[in-house]
Amino acid sequence: MTSNESLQLPRKYCILCVDDDLIGLELRSALLEEEGYSVTAVSCPLMALEHDMSKFHMAILDFAMPVLNGFQLLLRLRAARASFPIVLLSGMSRNLPNDIRSVFSSCLDKGEPIHLLLNTIRSYLTSIPDPPECRVVGRDAHPLYRRHRL
Repeated sequence: MTSNESLQLPRKYCILCVDDDLIGLELRSALLEEEGYSVTAVSCPLMALEHDMSKFHMAILDFAMPVLNGFQLLLRLRAARASFPIVLLSGMSRNLPNDIRSVFSSCLDKGEPIHLLLNTIRSYLTSIPDPPECRVVGRDAHPLYRRHRL
């Protein structure tokens, strides 16, 4: 380790991304990984529910998805004891009723500049005093579950 390097490795935050748009999901995952985040990207909302929620520090959900929309997925994540911030990132977030928007930690439109998403993520994750380390095991180590395209 050089003298310029920190003695402590940077904290690794785990983010769950759920979106049925595979191209957008892949791009978002790659960007977040470049920013130093560990990303579990899932294209099927039901597959997201199979993960251990205690490993995540945040979730980013699309709204319009088959099987479960983002609001329904949020409710199921909360029922599975997900206590982390859940951000809605959708092309239609501005058109949703306030009672749906209000249950999300933040609502962003996909067309907005990417720095807004990155700033939103940082604002939530820097408020975690001492985040538990990411535990990536087994199939969670794979960033995308292509077999579950919808």
